[in-house]
Amino acid sequence: MSTTNLINSEAQRLRASIEKLSKQLQSDKAQLDRIVSACRHEWGDTVYDPEVTPGYHIPGDPPGVGGVDHQFPMDVPEKITKRWRRTCRNCGHPVWTTHTRSIGEGPAF
Repeated sequence: MSTTNLINSEAQRLRASIEKLSKQLQSDKAQLDRIVSACRHEWGDTVYDPEVTPGYHIPGDPPGVGGVDHQFPMDVPEKITKRWRRTCRNCGHPVWTTHTRSIGEGPAF
């Protein structure tokens, strides 16, 4: 068998495998959605789970380049978004919230 035929047959096998797995994934997602929507959620403990966006440095334009829109070097600080998570004890479905009550810092589900 030539190299071209070998590559072609392997490509066809991979395409068929991807299509089969995609259909299985869609089926499994639909089944999970049905289970989660039918569940009478019993929520576990609320856990503080902040979303952290790391900071970074923008080096800016080299000296002598650019005009009125010259970009100077700058540091972008880390951003922390307060977030809480709770998970259903029955089906394992997690939910997150960033909403808080106006009294204190507790989560509002």
